[in-house]
Amino acid sequence: MSSAVSTTQSEPIRQICTVIEAALSFVGAGIAGTLWWADKTRQDVPCSADGGCEIVAASKWSHVDLIFFHNVPVALLGLLGYLFLLSIAMLRLGWESEKAQKTLHGLIWLITAGGVGYSWYLQWVAHFEIGAYCPWCRASAITMTVLFLTATVEWVAQRRRYHRGILANE
Repeated sequence: MSSAVSTTQSEPIRQICTVIEAALSFVGAGIAGTLWWADKTRQDVPCSADGGCEIVAASKWSHVDLIFFHNVPVALLGLLGYLFLLSIAMLRLGWESEKAQKTLHGLIWLITAGGVGYSWYLQWVAHFEIGAYCPWCRASAITMTVLFLTATVEWVAQRRRYHRGILANE
């Protein structure tokens, strides 16, 4: 089959997944941005009755030390990560190069895989170490998980098409 046919047949799942990734990245940026702004301005966010968000935000796990930067809010890292994912998704919507699509998709998959691992690690810390529940943090972890699953669904669909020979002529 020609590469024009393979590109056309790969477009629907790619476009659907990329639009979902862009939308979820936007939602995630809103969540992380709210948490970062609350940290920056020292304001409380609307939370559960037990005040779990404030307890989590006041914990030692809400900030990290990076190589050259100390006491960086985890929410800021989340915001930057979601904005980067949104940028990649927007690039994918406007780019037609198959190689660029695959590279950018791989980047989304890697970032979300790391994000899922770190998000659920922080959920474990909140539950077992801090003893508090932050619905905003949980929403971010779920958002990142769905982003990862969406990227994985697209990857599986690409592999299936490749093994069926549709993309064999690339």
